[in-house]
Amino acid sequence: MLSPDTIAASLIQFHQQQTEKIEVFWVEATSSRQELSAELATRFTGLPILVALVNKNRFHDANGVSDDLNLTIQENEAWFVPENRELVGDRQKFSLVLVSKRPLGIPQLSSPVTLPDWFPQWPCEILTAEVKSVFSAITLTLGSPDIPQSAINSALFELEQALCHRLNVVFQSNPTAANALMTVVGTGQAPVNVADLIASSRQGLQARSGSEFRPGGAIDSSFIVSHFARVWRDCPPMQRQKLTTDASEALGLSPACSVDPQYSLTALLSRGKEKFPATPAEIIFSRNLMVTVSDVVQFVNGIHHADEFPQFPAVLTITFAKDLARSCRAAASTLGQLN
Repeated sequence: MLSPDTIAASLIQFHQQQTEKIEVFWVEATSSRQELSAELATRFTGLPILVALVNKNRFHDANGVSDDLNLTIQENEAWFVPENRELVGDRQKFSLVLVSKRPLGIPQLSSPVTLPDWFPQWPCEILTAEVKSVFSAITLTLGSPDIPQSAINSALFELEQALCHRLNVVFQSNPTAANALMTVVGTGQAPVNVADLIASSRQGLQARSGSEFRPGGAIDSSFIVSHFARVWRDCPPMQRQKLTTDASEALGLSPACSVDPQYSLTALLSRGKEKFPATPAEIIFSRNLMVTVSDVVQFVNGIHHADEFPQFPAVLTITFAKDLARSCRAAASTLGQLN
């Protein structure tokens, strides 16, 4: 999920900030442990940071952590060449990075560890070591290459294509179906009728590729997702039920379509007084569609103005980004399967 560069940079920062003589950082590898360990070790050259693979029989029992740490250090005696011994002595601190394929199965805790008699500092002393899983502590700027921006762009591009096609299909059979929605969309410099909206979307799509698709949310945008994002963002909460009903009609949705509502966490968090179980599936689908495009447009804009925002937890940010892309693809697929 995270690149070795990001993990290494964060671990170096944690090492520099550590106040104890020894701290232990647990890293969960999402691919090859060996490859990640080797890449991290290369990046830690010149620092008293040892990278070690976790033995499968260790760090399962909180009561055995002291022995597990001692054995791990003993098994990696080869790392303590003169240059590294000197680093530990000069810095007066030492970090151990444990790389595993599984999450840390014990609580993050402080544990005593008895150092071997050959350790460059504090030989045979019993020190307290902090053992902590670091993934939840790693943060990212929105401009980080770890965020799958091209996947989000491509998924939103697919959704724009699906919306354009679906609005046109409905328009051909029922030219007035989108009238209520267009009274909200067609203000200012925006297209005033659905035919113009479809035409502007088609023209804009011809000049774009999926991985570079960044529609924004401006009122003069060529794209349907931009206008959906804008009207959702600007709509008072009490009027959003009507807006989603109008969007559902414009897309030709009805109970007969049997669409998957496609609940999302952000749709839940932005919910007003409406009760989802009592709301028709096609209305919930339209609501979640508009929530998704609004979130995606905001997120992509944030990526391109990353210096204006703080860093956010890496796991949360990347998972959210992937879920936005998934939601776009799912909505596009659903629209594409309609008759």
